[in-house]
Amino acid sequence: MEHKKIGLALGSGAARGWAHIGVINALEELGIKIDIVAGCSAGSLVGAAYACNKLPEFEEWVRSFGYWDVLKMLDLSWHRGGFLKGNRIFNKVSEILKIENIEECHTKFSAVATNLSDGEEVWLAEGNIRQAIRASCSIPGLFSPVEVGDRWLVDGAVVNPLPVSLARSMGADRVIAVDLQHDVNFFGTDLITHQDGSPIESESLQSKALRTDIQQHIARLVARRAAAPPSTLEVMVTSIEVLERGLKNNMLINNPADIIIQPCCPHISILDFHRAKEAIVAGRLAVERVKGTLQQFLQ
Repeated sequence: MEHKKIGLALGSGAARGWAHIGVINALEELGIKIDIVAGCSAGSLVGAAYACNKLPEFEEWVRSFGYWDVLKMLDLSWHRGGFLKGNRIFNKVSEILKIENIEECHTKFSAVATNLSDGEEVWLAEGNIRQAIRASCSIPGLFSPVEVGDRWLVDGAVVNPLPVSLARSMGADRVIAVDLQHDVNFFGTDLITHQDGSPIESESLQSKALRTDIQQHIARLVARRAAAPPSTLEVMVTSIEVLERGLKNNMLINNPADIIIQPCCPHISILDFHRAKEAIVAGRLAVERVKGTLQQFLQ
């Protein structure tokens, strides 16, 4: 039988994007071979590491982050366009990837960005890989835009937060999408169970810790909002996430994925890059929830 090409669409989510690592590791353990990777924002960052066969090294690096390590990497910019330049982060990423151009990837890879001039979606499938993922990750207002050719590019999530359409255009016959922006019943049993409601025994201790952490986070969030209005950063980030969620849902109507994996990590905020371990666990649990569907899908 003809081999069906499997595409992996990795969505935006800032620090929650580390959950993509857990998802990919779990898929590989199930023997699922990914032929095509399409990434948006944080999804382009993790996707590039995977496409270059450097995900283990990348995972080791992000797992080492402490709170102060993240702050040291956030190089402030006094130039127009954003508060952060991002050079320290993406210089280190380049060291890990060890390639210069997207064409050198072991797995077919592309990143999505947004043309700031006309709002058009830009697919970066060739050329400098550092520049591509840097553009795709440029959260408006936070990171300065990236000049590519005669265009200024910003975060791909502005136009396509879950790039299923990109994966299909790259030749994927079936697409597995990883959605980090979805509505979740934070206190429901669906967080740590299979789709049929049976418990996830293999990750029981991690599941319990994850649920407890989420519950504590929600309680703190409610208490803080009752005492004071949200910060400027919270307003900006939450507003962008609301818009992206609506855009994503509309786009999935016309470009549905074959399977959607939804890691649950609402306790991780936009700049919580030091919480990689928790996000990776959430990614693994999300794959475990749909394990049965994945196995049927790939038969």
